[in-house]
Amino acid sequence: MLVGSLCSRPPVAVPTGAPMSDIARLMRDRHVGAVVVTEGRGDRPRAAGIITDRDIVRAQLARTADLSRLSAGDVMTRNPLVIGEEESADGAIAHLRARGVRRAPVVSQDGTLVGVISVDDLFAHVARELIDMAEIIARQRRDERD
Repeated sequence: MLVGSLCSRPPVAVPTGAPMSDIARLMRDRHVGAVVVTEGRGDRPRAAGIITDRDIVRAQLARTADLSRLSAGDVMTRNPLVIGEEESADGAIAHLRARGVRRAPVVSQDGTLVGVISVDDLFAHVARELIDMAEIIARQRRDERD
């Protein structure tokens, strides 16, 4: 299975100048633990960074600043792991494990941001595959009894 069919679309994304207070509200309202920070034209955004809920807490504690005084560009993790939508699920798992991250922006072949893949998305995919495999065993047992 390819990452492009497993990722969350469209991604929750913000420009680098967005205030952190707005980003925190957006994350709460959209029920997400991360947003992609983008640069570039509106129709072809590129992933410049990523902000997680943990980044927000760390930034506020480290800078002792009100969230409205911090921008996405101040807090984001730069050069995030980016995964192509044509990557396999196994490849995505390997990349996430190698970087030690739980989420990554997903891009098209031309580098345009199209989604976000998370460990949760990949867990769901692997669980479906395990259920399918268990069904093979169950069916075989049923066939042998008949």
